Amino acid sequence: MVVRKPAHLFLDELDIEYDEQDNYVVIKHAALFTSTIMSKLLARPNVKLFNAVAAEDLIVKEGRELVVSSCGHDGPFGATGVKRLKSIGMIDSVPGMKALDMNTAEDAIVRLTREIVPGMIVTGMEVAEIDGAPRMGPTFGAMMISGQKAAHLALQSLGLPNALDGTYVGSIHPELILASADGAETVDA
Repeated sequence: MVVRKPAHLFLDELDIEYDEQDNYVVIKHAALFTSTIMSKLLARPNVKLFNAVAAEDLIVKEGRELVVSSCGHDGPFGATGVKRLKSIGMIDSVPGMKALDMNTAEDAIVRLTREIVPGMIVTGMEVAEIDGAPRMGPTFGAMMISGQKAAHLALQSLGLPNALDGTYVGSIHPELILASADGAETVDA
């Protein structure tokens, strides 16, 4: 599993071993990453896993606080969040992903992670669907940092301390700290 830097800092926080390369790292096997992150997440008291469940619809109601949508990639359930927003007239278009271009895509996915309508944050490949960004291919750095950025956008939206506006202080689970907070282009929402 190839992870472009600076997302290796997230792997460090999770204690996942990797082989160092020039501008990326290699995890021995993707299952090592997924099993580690799932075990750490599922150990939390407020997390539930709904295995083999697909969301077929998006319910839009006034007064709901926040949805983080990361349903990217083609297929019957790909980009369901933004496709539903388009069908109900909340956004104008969903051009879909462009052809593979890993370096351009990685930067775009992180930069374009954002709240697209009040109460809905897009992250990961759902960003590529709504913005017509290139596919990323077999690298995963932007997926990790985009997810972290989405988490901090959610915290910010809820008025909680976050790494985006500098209100984070004290101790917090280390995996919630934005891996590339030092790079302004990465955290600029």
